[in-house]
Amino acid sequence: EGAIDFQDNSTLLNVRYPTEMLSSLDYVFLWGNSQYDLLKSNINQEDKLIVTGHPRFELLKKKYHSFYESEVTKLKEQYGDFILINTNMGFGNNIRGDDFVISGYGDRFPNIKDLIAFDKNKREKFITLISRLSDEFDDKIILRPHPEENINYYNRFFVDKKNVKLIYEGSVIPWLLASKIMIHPDCTTGVESLLLGKKSISFLPKSHPDLVTKLPVEASYQFDNISSIIAFIKNPTNFSNDIKYEDYPFVDNFFSYYSDSIKNVSTQILTLFPNKGYNLNKLKYKDLFYLKFKSFFSRVNKKDSLSENKLKGFNYSEMKRIDKDCKKLESDFSQNKITKITNKLYLFSNN
Repeated sequence: EGAIDFQDNSTLLNVRYPTEMLSSLDYVFLWGNSQYDLLKSNINQEDKLIVTGHPRFELLKKKYHSFYESEVTKLKEQYGDFILINTNMGFGNNIRGDDFVISGYGDRFPNIKDLIAFDKNKREKFITLISRLSDEFDDKIILRPHPEENINYYNRFFVDKKNVKLIYEGSVIPWLLASKIMIHPDCTTGVESLLLGKKSISFLPKSHPDLVTKLPVEASYQFDNISSIIAFIKNPTNFSNDIKYEDYPFVDNFFSYYSDSIKNVSTQILTLFPNKGYNLNKLKYKDLFYLKFKSFFSRVNKKDSLSENKLKGFNYSEMKRIDKDCKKLESDFSQNKITKITNKLYLFSNN
């Protein structure tokens, strides 16, 4: 990982890829050249770092939009023209509370209390924004909080707003494609929307730039005033999605946009490990027992609401749907098969 970061572009990377971890790995595939430049000083052997891009972002390109077509159609039929709101206030509206955030993130972010306070400010601004949008437009307003957020906090503000709906589950990509426009503060979805070919709106209170993640804001129309957002949405000429990616150098520097990431990753794996295959039958019994026990325990223990939120929709029927759609999209996938190892663990193989 590592692109959606604060202004210095190194906070998350240096935490997630420290020198002692890099030294124990054979290879690390990176999203872009910018990450390579940031990490190379953390490692003695630069040839361990390989820039491939990531299939997650490759799948946002127009040629793969048909992969999401059935879901997009369903959303449009259900909600018509809708305004999508994505929030990312996981510090100030965390499902586990402020104390958890301070203890869990305090070592990584010395300014964690400032981040919590800023997130709470963003949260209140977005509640006001959604209320105003609900009054100004007949369109549905779909609010999708980040999985780490406490959705119940928002519920009480919109009980009487019939055109406001709160949703947690599912991939955000079909929602982005189906929406009239998407509004976020400084969320990864701002970059994902741009890569899909739809520029979004970033709404932020005036603040110190060191509390804001940089690239999602650069990828978006930027506002700090609700009335200006409403006027912007009411003008249909503002919805031109003719994006010139050369105006956004970060899409290649951080996401290798002009490369074929799927081909890069698969080619590198085959080149680096030509004789390494995986056979489910060779999985040790003790490992299989552990995986099944862990899966069973996670289903019985319902206390981890954060994991539940993040894994909604990650089930066998959804994996089979993805496998089916892949086979329609690419003939190379025709021989693929999917095997369920345990709950939330699936093996895709080509025999």
